[in-house]
Amino acid sequence: MMLSLNEWLTCADPLRSADAIFVLAGRENRKLYGLELFRQGLTPKILFSVSRFEIRRFSKMQLPVPLDLLKIAADVPPPERHYFVWFEGGKVEVEYVRPGQLGTLTEIESLARWLDKNPEIHSLLVISSSTHLRRLRLCCRALVRRPVQFVFVAAPDSSSSGEIGNPQARIKSRGPALLELVKLALYWVLLAFHRRRNSPAREVG
Repeated sequence: MMLSLNEWLTCADPLRSADAIFVLAGRENRKLYGLELFRQGLTPKILFSVSRFEIRRFSKMQLPVPLDLLKIAADVPPPERHYFVWFEGGKVEVEYVRPGQLGTLTEIESLARWLDKNPEIHSLLVISSSTHLRRLRLCCRALVRRPVQFVFVAAPDSSSSGEIGNPQARIKSRGPALLELVKLALYWVLLAFHRRRNSPAREVG
């Protein structure tokens, strides 16, 4: 049952080229995988979402262009630190993202605004943890206003290797999968209200 739940939550797409990569904040393996695909030439552009707890590690990574994000964030109180970092053709741009109560919702709302400002992006590889992908699909469908072809990609997670044949590992993996299911239900309700609030009012005749 848990294996079926994990497979249902994952819903990853086949990997292919796109106009850009977007890497969600969170585990370092997401960013390492995004950088790997970028260096392979799968896309010419890459956008990182970097939360407060990642800033120091991010600055030490082998980025396309050296960047001291910790120095940029120095004047911002730690709870309010979150940035989009964009690399393209030897250039880097940093944009502040105001943190919200729900991290994924905030990131995709910010991504939607960023896409509105970058109309040349028509396809996007979205990289996150495997069980996070179904919630990302839900958010992108509800919040991104213009037509963009999303390709949802799961970052490799070495900690999950051997779980199929390891009963203790399977038991340990139940918690995150069940928590993700609860989050998915919460987001479904919130986004349903969002759609209803933003839908055109019906004419009364």
